[in-house]
Amino acid sequence: MKTTDLVVLRVRCAALIEQHYRDPRVGPTWLARELFVSRRHLDRAFIGRPSVAEQLARRRLERVITVSTAHPAVPLAQITPRCGYGTYETFRAHCHRYLGCSPREAREAGLRAVVHPEAA
Repeated sequence: MKTTDLVVLRVRCAALIEQHYRDPRVGPTWLARELFVSRRHLDRAFIGRPSVAEQLARRRLERVITVSTAHPAVPLAQITPRCGYGTYETFRAHCHRYLGCSPREAREAGLRAVVHPEAA
């Protein structure tokens, strides 16, 4: 596949993530199916870049942190399902994996810059 085709695939994937990240059923397999490519082909398009799963997780994390910072009295367990997390445990694991901190620390710090390290 040509490089331009891979770029188009990444752009289309990013658009789908933005449109559907709040749905907990959305994951790399769902995205590949919507893009009419195999999961393996989609993964290959992201070699050397953050994976599809990481991009989806970071978008969801960004939304949780934005909402929780704006509404500090609302428990995170109530916010995470509205931001695409099927379980609070998955959100907690993503905080540790991608942000290097606990959910409470992420909320307290409002770590928007850490969600997109390339923008910092």
